Amino acid sequence: MIAALTGFMMCGKSTYGRAAAKALGVGFVDLDDRIIEGLPPGEIIRARGEEAFRELETEALRRFLEEDAGGTPAGVASESPVGSRVTAILALGGGTVLREQNRELLKNNCRVIWLKAPLEESVFNPEWAHLAASRPLLAGGDRERITRLYESRIPLYESVADYTIDTSGKSPERVFDELISTIRRD
Repeated sequence: MIAALTGFMMCGKSTYGRAAAKALGVGFVDLDDRIIEGLPPGEIIRARGEEAFRELETEALRRFLEEDAGGTPAGVASESPVGSRVTAILALGGGTVLREQNRELLKNNCRVIWLKAPLEESVFNPEWAHLAASRPLLAGGDRERITRLYESRIPLYESVADYTIDTSGKSPERVFDELISTIRRD
């Protein structure tokens, strides 16, 4: 089984996912890396628009899950030493849940963990302003628009999540420990 990490942009899906996979000895895949190698999502969105990016994202998710169903995807450990059925950790894009097709794929093929991070501790964190500025959907830093975008996605994250880890006020070490514990659940 794949443990898929979902949540809004900059909540730590890739960072925590990569660290958890290493600690557990399972494979890690960042869905953004599967879309078009060499082109970050921001460049695709700027060049082709968000809808074209979402189409590529859906195809990458479908392709990854098909590979897993038929065998072990490239770069993913084939056996899980973590005492559960989880064989890999997949970091999703913050908007992967926007498409119903993606939500169905996730619900039917993954154990989904929502990293629920408050905007003040992620997107609006002054230490990460340079990262937020590089993302087209966060460009300009319009707090009201970004907050509306975040709030519009909450019901979608809730709808696919098997587990939720609220990161509010928690140290990275505590979030990491909760993630490991959640992944190990059967």
